[in-house]
Amino acid sequence: MKRFYHVVAIDIRIVLNTFGDHNEHGKIYILKENVDKVRKAVEKNPFTPVDLVEPLCIRANKGDTIEILFENQIKTSAGMHFQEADYDVLNSDGANVGFNPNTLVKPGEQILYRLTANHEGIYFFSDLGDPDSSDDGTNINGLFGALFVQKMGSTWTDPVTGGPLNSGAIADVHHPFAPSFREFGFIFHDEMPTQDITGNRPLDPVTNQERESTHAINYRYEPLQNRKKLIEEGVVCPDCEGEEVHHDSWVFGDPATPIYRGYKGDPVKFRLVHGGVKETHVFHYHVHTWFRDPQNTESNIFDAQAISPQNWYTIDVLYGLGSLQEAIGDAIIHCHLYPHFGVGMWALNRIFDTLQDGSQCYPNGIPIKPLQPLPDRPAPPRPTKERPGFPNFIPGKVGCKAPRPPLGIVGGRGLTELERNAAVPTARPGAVFTDPCIIEENPIVQEFNVSLIELPLVYNREGWNDPKGRIYVLDEDLDDILAGRKEPEPLVIHMNAGTCLSVNFTNRLNEVAGGDAFQLVTRTYEVGFHVHFVKFDVLVSDAANVGWNYDSSVLPGETIRYEFFADTELKAWFLHDHLFPNYHQQHGVFGSGNVHARFSKVLDSKTGEEVQSGAQVTVTHPLIPDYRDFSLFVQDFTLLFDKNGCPLEPPEFPGSEDDPGLFAVNYKNEPLQFRLGEDCDPAYSFSSFVNGDPVTPILNCYEGDPIRIRVLQGSQEESHSFNMHGLRWKAERPDSETSFVCQEHIGISESFTFELAVPNSGDYLWTFETEEDLWNGCWGLVRAFDEEVDFLIPLPDRPDPPKRTKDLPVCTGKPPEKAKLVEVDAPPNAPVKRFDIVAFHIPIPYSKWGEKDPFGIIFALRKDVKAILAGKKKIQPLIIRANQGDVVEINLESRLEFDQFPFPDGIWPYPPVKEQAFYPPSVRISLHPQLIQYDVKSSAGETVGFNPDQTVGPGEKITYRWYVDLPVGACGLWDMADIRNHRSLGTFGMLIAEPRGTQTLSQKTLKPVITTDRAIIKQPFLPTTREFALIMYDGARLVDKNGKLIIDPVDGILGGVDPEELGDLVDTYDNGSRGFNYRTERLINRLNQVPVLKDLFSSKVHGDPSTPILEAYPGDPITIRFANPSERRRAHGFHVHGHYWNTDDKDIFSQVKSIRDHIVLGDAFDIQLHYGAGSFFNFPGDYMYRSGNIRWDIEQGMWGILRVHKNLQKNLQPLKAINDVKKRNKKK
Repeated sequence: MKRFYHVVAIDIRIVLNTFGDHNEHGKIYILKENVDKVRKAVEKNPFTPVDLVEPLCIRANKGDTIEILFENQIKTSAGMHFQEADYDVLNSDGANVGFNPNTLVKPGEQILYRLTANHEGIYFFSDLGDPDSSDDGTNINGLFGALFVQKMGSTWTDPVTGGPLNSGAIADVHHPFAPSFREFGFIFHDEMPTQDITGNRPLDPVTNQERESTHAINYRYEPLQNRKKLIEEGVVCPDCEGEEVHHDSWVFGDPATPIYRGYKGDPVKFRLVHGGVKETHVFHYHVHTWFRDPQNTESNIFDAQAISPQNWYTIDVLYGLGSLQEAIGDAIIHCHLYPHFGVGMWALNRIFDTLQDGSQCYPNGIPIKPLQPLPDRPAPPRPTKERPGFPNFIPGKVGCKAPRPPLGIVGGRGLTELERNAAVPTARPGAVFTDPCIIEENPIVQEFNVSLIELPLVYNREGWNDPKGRIYVLDEDLDDILAGRKEPEPLVIHMNAGTCLSVNFTNRLNEVAGGDAFQLVTRTYEVGFHVHFVKFDVLVSDAANVGWNYDSSVLPGETIRYEFFADTELKAWFLHDHLFPNYHQQHGVFGSGNVHARFSKVLDSKTGEEVQSGAQVTVTHPLIPDYRDFSLFVQDFTLLFDKNGCPLEPPEFPGSEDDPGLFAVNYKNEPLQFRLGEDCDPAYSFSSFVNGDPVTPILNCYEGDPIRIRVLQGSQEESHSFNMHGLRWKAERPDSETSFVCQEHIGISESFTFELAVPNSGDYLWTFETEEDLWNGCWGLVRAFDEEVDFLIPLPDRPDPPKRTKDLPVCTGKPPEKAKLVEVDAPPNAPVKRFDIVAFHIPIPYSKWGEKDPFGIIFALRKDVKAILAGKKKIQPLIIRANQGDVVEINLESRLEFDQFPFPDGIWPYPPVKEQAFYPPSVRISLHPQLIQYDVKSSAGETVGFNPDQTVGPGEKITYRWYVDLPVGACGLWDMADIRNHRSLGTFGMLIAEPRGTQTLSQKTLKPVITTDRAIIKQPFLPTTREFALIMYDGARLVDKNGKLIIDPVDGILGGVDPEELGDLVDTYDNGSRGFNYRTERLINRLNQVPVLKDLFSSKVHGDPSTPILEAYPGDPITIRFANPSERRRAHGFHVHGHYWNTDDKDIFSQVKSIRDHIVLGDAFDIQLHYGAGSFFNFPGDYMYRSGNIRWDIEQGMWGILRVHKNLQKNLQPLKAINDVKKRNKKK
């Protein structure tokens, strides 16, 4: 079917809320038919949100051809670049890339884009005419939207009127053979420049300082500071503090942010989109869950999901609105990054139990809009006086805080008549209006008594401490923890699937929390025990204060009863306070519940006794293998003082949320600055022989034990990257078809369970690997014993370990002995691939503009060193290949010299990290691989725990042996001898684990090659393919052509921004240059040459970028091997114009997308482009590949070109030439 949309880009004021906060320079896409309407409406309502001012959401069906007549009415050239779609890049790219014709539009002109929708999903679109990241850019000011592609044969209607709908974020979607569903467009965006009603920057009413940047949903946000101001002025709720009622509609009325309405049980799909420019957000949806991949019912179940700029997910909600228990009420949906949540990035999902026909009002008298029932579902009952339905049975008072729930609070009130009419027959404390435990007939009932307490927490041996730590504890452990007999750790409670969980929660905090260098004095007088994943009655057991619900928290000294149902083995569910999380979650107010298979028993790993809690336990089961269960909670914004009481990394002023504090895991950290040893050599920072064991968790097991590692983020805002060295797991735990991985990005409230087996004894490094996390101590060990120890019971279903014959190793203060070569566990006649590799200093040229790293360090084949030093061979990251079944032998040599480092005095000033400290460079080097098999005691490429020394110094050599047991594809390689002084200088590369029988050929000559980033891959049973290796890096320290240090992103910003103001926006982990394969193409260079924004990606104007040009012919099969072994914590994205792929290349049924998000250190994946170069129609042309982060990745050079040639090129052999060679060889 052909569809046509006339879309116009216009300048318009965007009013973000009813307080008059607005963007005077907003820019939106809108249908032509609505242009005059929206302008008149905004003129009439200059400080009130206008419904038509929302991100443009249009719809089509799979298989449709879509024509977009785009008209530009803004003041700069603009376009519409569509992800996911098939199109001719020469006329419909919506960009000006390479040598393509310009498909942007000048002001006042039009262009016709033709697209084909070949798969369902979200086709995000945005402007590439202005990639400026400053406040003047088009994307930051709102020029983005989405095309929602439905099943073939779908139709859509307005949920209010039931009539046809041409555009809109909210629709009802219908299909003749599939259930109708509510479709909710949910578009995060950030950094939009905002003024208050007076025309000034919004200020916090308490600190009188500018607050966090704008973080919004669908051009709306509802920040705490606006609502708090009404409290400060005495307009509402005189006994309220602020944060605890931020989301309370009884106090303030409904927010300006979207309210997604439906009836309980309605099928629903959230179309989650990130239209912003910078932050990776975490979408969290109370009460509800979904599969990570909606196409795969064996994928992991989520209720919180990270999303980076320009990415998207379809949240296909399991069981419909209200989830399995059919809860009614207001379920809040928000970014879980607390500073973002606090400044307004939240919305409501309102689940009704009675028909809304427009005749009812909310408690504050605002009419309730009609809501059409879905046509294939029974209509809900009409409201009556006795049963008015939610929210009108709740006995609240407008302008005051929501009432407390009935029955739940010990000594509290009972039910009113209206509440009794609305309650379920089994109403009891914690389950009044829905009974989550009725799902299971005769469920197991498990009861916990939990308190929230305050106590000092000591984080390391240097005395770093939080004097106001706040933690959840079981009441049975309360005295021991306060007396110091039991070490504080995040509360982890254990239960089996099918358990009805009763929690009696007591608030033992003081009403007022004291102030210090980090925080203001704050009344944190009510708290809760809010849980994720499990099923509950959202009205009374959400442990929150949301919308028209009850306030289900407790005051000091009170106890409340919550009830939850663990319906299935869900991995680990997060728990935290929802009333004052911006104040005290970073003090430790978090934990988890781990749900095990039915019939499991949870044991103390030391004594073997049954337990109900603990971050490290042993789990047994009559039918499945027993396992060790470990829980790790990463923390940021952790507010610490040194042993002398001096604050560590305090903000500029108390109460600021400008990234205060440090990092930790499970209330501990082990900073590397304190682990230099007597010789001050960073190569031994992870060695327990030199520095003793870390205070962070050591996860004990015996070799061969199955283990489960539960990784959660407890606080507060940042992205983190969990890496497990020497071990790996399936990306989708229940699905055996998915890829193996050994890394996972995590954002706050996300939860992951990794199932692994520990093959051999030794110490395995777990780490949150980005430089700043690692530097500040977020790492520890999995320790696998080969002989019995008295503090660890054997798994009952495994053979007992041998009796101990040798003493356990101890700290000596001296470096360990050198590792002895151990044969890797491979077949005896496995072929051996040897690589002689040298690490050496060499200046690395990063661009044609003269940017370079004068102190670069690279890995290269020994045979290539002379040619590289002589300038006869191109400098690129080491990229080597081996086939499944190969043993890889690495002979590594160090030629590092101490005086060749930029900062031999031991202070590395740029890029910076928190808590800068003396850390001199090491001349030792190592090479650590991902995903493949090796013995951790000899070939891990790092000196960790009580393992032998696996680094190598000048004049020494070391040999590693690795085994490629599976064709896992891209594997990152990097140095682990000095994480502060080496990696940002270039000590990284890639190993590609290919299928059996693969030959790697030169694209130019068809001759075999050993190392290259662009090759032809010839395989006996698979199509011949072009293979491109892309290594994304950030955090590089570059100088310009004049030798001046480049301070990115400040030096690279396109817009005219005050450097001091910009510097305030830049976090430590934003610093440093970035790009691919030791190359960058910073847009500032191009702008300085030709100051025209629309031409910045044009090779006709500026020549080709310095980043890799990936060349192919139409239809050529293409595999992109991608890794990010370096280095900062800002998450990136990766998008290829005009192409798409399966999100898991090992699973052909996985979701199809054209972008990958939240890429951080350790991420490694493989992309097989559908239909080859030029996609479905094999169109030739220049296709940009790039990050999705407008601020600041693209600007700083993280982009390049995939060039699909129409005509034969001299230096690019066609793939058919290989077949011609085969034929000639056969004739001979």
